[in-house]
Amino acid sequence: MEDSRGVRMAEPSIYGEIAQAIPVVVGGLLAVGGGVMAQVVTHRLALSREERNLRRERLEALVKALYAHNQWLDERLSIMVFRNEDHDKPSPLDEVRMIQALHFPELATEVNLVVQGELPLFKFIAEQRIAHSTDAGNFFKQFDNTPYLEGYKLYIFARNVTVAKCRTLLISPEPTILKRLQKFLKSTASKMDGK
Repeated sequence: MEDSRGVRMAEPSIYGEIAQAIPVVVGGLLAVGGGVMAQVVTHRLALSREERNLRRERLEALVKALYAHNQWLDERLSIMVFRNEDHDKPSPLDEVRMIQALHFPELATEVNLVVQGELPLFKFIAEQRIAHSTDAGNFFKQFDNTPYLEGYKLYIFARNVTVAKCRTLLISPEPTILKRLQKFLKSTASKMDGK
């Protein structure tokens, strides 16, 4: 091959062409690999955020049901003892127990404390309902809610302990999410190091 002046030019060898193409190919691979890694990391972070939001929503539903149970107890006392009527509404504590059993096994002790705290209140309500049914005229003269108030204090304490534990769980990340993220980052780092 000759140039316009008649000087013979060296023919490009295949090796020379490959040597020039290597930086282009490596650059392209790095760009594609970086794009894929960015998508994987973004996807993992989005999943982690969704899991945290779902966990928060479940904890909020549990606490909301706890406070609804508090109101339910007050309503039960009023209807069954003072009006001497049946109270057949389902207890919101059933929802608390369901959410705890499905999603938060770490709250089992606290929820059981709330369940134990409501038992003396149920006993008082049942006893007062019987007393009201037996002698309605004399019931209001002899009515003493001191045992109910004492039991109510213990119930409120158990509820507050449960709410505090929920707040702690809300603030701290779920261990499984953190462990998965650490595992992912370690595996990504080892792949990048060529191990």
